[in-house]
Order: sequence, then structure tokens, then C-alpha cells
Amino acid sequence: MNRLKLLCPIGVLLLALAADRVQAQPRALHLALQTRDPKTSQVVVKTEDVDSAKVAVVIVDPWNFHWCMTACERVSAMAPRWNRAVECARKLGMPILWAPSDVVGMYSGYPQREQALGVQLLPVPNVREMPPARFTAPGGGCMCGPGIGCVLNYGWDGMNPDLVLADDDLIASSTEEVYSLLKQRGVTHVIYMGLHTNICLFGKPGALKYMVQAGLKCMLARDINDAITSYNPAAGFTPDRGTQQTDEDLERAGVPTINVVEEWRKAGLWDDNWIVETVRITPWGKQKRPYFFEQSVTVTLTAPWLKDVEIRYTLDGSEPCAASPLYQEPLPLSETKSLRTAAFRAGKPASVPTDACFVRLPPRPAKPNVYLNDLKYILDPYGQIAPVYAACLWQPKVGKSYEGQPLRVRGKVYAKGLGFRAPSAVRYELKPEYDRFVALAGIADNMLDHELGRNLAMHCSVVFRVFIDGQQAAESPVMRISQEPWRFDVPIPPGSRFINLVCMDAGSRNILDLGNWVEAGFIRKGTK
Repeated sequence: MNRLKLLCPIGVLLLALAADRVQAQPRALHLALQTRDPKTSQVVVKTEDVDSAKVAVVIVDPWNFHWCMTACERVSAMAPRWNRAVECARKLGMPILWAPSDVVGMYSGYPQREQALGVQLLPVPNVREMPPARFTAPGGGCMCGPGIGCVLNYGWDGMNPDLVLADDDLIASSTEEVYSLLKQRGVTHVIYMGLHTNICLFGKPGALKYMVQAGLKCMLARDINDAITSYNPAAGFTPDRGTQQTDEDLERAGVPTINVVEEWRKAGLWDDNWIVETVRITPWGKQKRPYFFEQSVTVTLTAPWLKDVEIRYTLDGSEPCAASPLYQEPLPLSETKSLRTAAFRAGKPASVPTDACFVRLPPRPAKPNVYLNDLKYILDPYGQIAPVYAACLWQPKVGKSYEGQPLRVRGKVYAKGLGFRAPSAVRYELKPEYDRFVALAGIADNMLDHELGRNLAMHCSVVFRVFIDGQQAAESPVMRISQEPWRFDVPIPPGSRFINLVCMDAGSRNILDLGNWVEAGFIRKGTK
């Protein structure tokens, strides 16, 4: 099958199914709709027969980034199952509507968006009230748990790049667009997928609540949605449990749920040999966006849609196999670890491997006796040739961020430090009385003052490095927006001549790779 790569204006990648389309074959479906008695919570299952040509799939907010790293990675975890499920829906003749809300503007010019804009808008009726839905799962903020929480920002700028967008799909924004596109195609039943169930999927424009009120028969795919809840390892409460609780809340409100994979299996479309599940990790940092912790972190592994499997893992970055350690209870980590995990059934892989990165923060250093602000750095030799050459270098700003704003990291403003744009570096002469170099280093987050970094904040990523006489002496992990600043406390060997401070891009070479060295300088010998 041919595939066409489509790029949005700032680089988000989606794969589009091209001309070799599978011929749609609508057929009668016998959907098992699950609700719950609002008083007793007893499960009630009713079968409803419907022509698949009368059914549509609406997908809400499957973003490529989220300010909570655990929330972000849980979207990627659903992507393999999601792609197969939507592929089956297309074979059944179901229109697929993507409703990415905040980032819909990033798809201007895409045929799927332009076609949606061409629909004749219809007034959205309110033929019934949405039954009261009381969401009971705790949370609503960062899902990483009791450690260092993620800070709110609107960095997403597209849909998850692992998801497959077909030529005939539609990208809609408003409630009116979604309703009109469904009515134009004679849809009577709508399957909702996406996140976050208790906020976006339920109440964003075009979401479940409004189509229920418009009179359409709406149902939630309980195997392809995710709520924004919380993680409490001490109580055994995971985001999976929070999502299940949210689904049950909707069932008590009269909104039916279905297991999409079971329905496609009944229709003869689902291949049980497909490996589409992933082991989910909480909290969930990645190599390019590590989860930082102070003393320890408790990591939980789950596989909610896999039965009769063993979850195996490694902590040294190696590929897990059927002989790797068996996961039996949450893992307490007290050191930096690269975790990889997969599920196995009868010794054979039953899931797509997943991985996570956990980084223990060093102790917070003492403040310097001699601040860099009070010293003159040595310009790179190329810049010393002439001013025209110096203009080619991104020289740091002293006492402010590179863009001339206050020195701020994770919302805190620092009085002293240097602001860099990566990649760039400065060099200082070392004096015999200097014993250690100390500093904090992190992403300059002034961009969050404007719409919380909308469509921007995901792009900045840097690595900070320290070199002494040409030899690397220290390095940070990849730093991302609003993370706790990295802590440097670097001994200076006797006789050392120069120290070089580097703010290196983490592979993106993005104009937003702005990093601050703050509270940076030297501690003299004999100082505690």
C-alpha cells in the first residue's frame, strides 16, 4: 500500500493512506452496548443492530504532545491498537472524523481539512439533554504521581505522528462542522475515541456531549480512550484505573460503551495475530523527555487489554525477553535507569515493546562565591577575528535570557546567570583558587507567558555540558520546558586552565532552543 508523507507548517508528520484504498464493505453490525444502573452500578448489556454505513468514528484530541509527559506517552501507547481499529472501521464504510480542537489550524490546506470546511453547515438541534455525568476519578492535572509534577503548557501542535490519516478522512473543528458532516453522510450512530475522556472527549467542540444532545446515538470506545486522572502508587491507583472509572461514570449516565476490538472481531475483521498492545508505564519519561526524581520513584507497569500475559522488564536498556525479570509489583527506583518492558504469552511476545527513562537529580549545589556575571568570558577565536565574524556566533546574554527576558526556569526568576541559544558556548579562564564550578541549568520558559506556549513549547530541547581543558567533565540529560533545572557541581582539577560552558541543541536545532545557566559560578577553595 502506497503511503504519502504530509507535513504540517512546523513539522508534524502524519502518514496518509494513498490511492490503494481498500474497498469499503458495509455490513450489519450487532453492537453490544454496555451501560450501568445509575443506582446499583450493575452492568447492563443490550445488543443493537445497525448498518455499518450509518456509523461514524469521531476522534477527539489525539495530540502529539501534552504538558504531562505521562499523559503524552499514553496516547502513543494506544496508537497501534488505534490504527488497526480505524483501518477496520474504514473497511466497514465508516467515515472517520478527526477533531483535534486546539491544533486544527495546523491542518490548514490539508485536503481532509479543506473538505470538511466545504460542508454546508446545519443548525445543531438540542433534542434532549445530556444525562448528568459526574466524573468521580481523582485528578485532572499531572498524571506522573507524587514526585516532581509537570507544569502546564500548550505545546502540542498536531496529532500524534504515529496515527494514520487516510485520504478520505475528515478533520473538523466546530460542533456545527461535526454535526453537519455526520448528517450529510446519513450517520445515525457515532463511536467516540480519544482523550481526555472526562474533559476533551466529553465537552470540547464536536465532542460526545453535543452529539448526544443533537439526537445521535453516541457510544464510547472503552478500549480506545484515556481520561486525565492521577497516579497514587501507595493506594494502587493508576491512570488505567482512572480511565476505567471515568468510563463507568459515563455508563451510569446512560452513555453506552463498546469494546471496538471485540466488535470488529465479531465482524470478522480483527486478526488476533496482530500485536497492537503496549505495556503502559507510570510515570512515563522518555530519553528525549526524562522523568526526574529526587530520592526515589515508584514505577507501575500495566497491560489493561491483554489477558494471560507476563510482563517482563529490564533496567539496563537491553531488549526484554521471556527470561527477563518478571514484573509482579510496582518497582521502586533510587538510581537513574533506562527501563524497557514487554508482555509475553507462553514465552512469545504479546505486546509492542515500550521504554522509559528515569533520571535521579544530583544534590542541589551551594551558591557560588564568584558569579559568572562578574567575569568576562572569552569569545570564540572565530569571533575575535572581526566583528562581522563575531556576529555569526550566538553569544550569550549576561543577566537575562537570550531573547532579553528575565532569567527564568520552571517559573522561577533568577537574578544572576547567562542566557543561551543552542548551540553555543562560552569559555572562562580558571584561577588557582577556584575549587568547583556550580550552576543550575534549564530551558528558558518565558514563552509560557504568551498563551502558555501554544504550538511552541514542545519544540525546545537542549543539553548542557561542561568541558575543562577540552575534556567533558559533566553533562545534563535532555532538558525540556518547565523541567526541574539540572544541578551542576563540578570539581576543577589542579592546574586547569579553561572551562567551557555549552548549551547544545538536543537534535532539533530549533530557534526555540533557549537555555539558561543560572546561579552559575565558582566556589573558592576553603569554602564549605
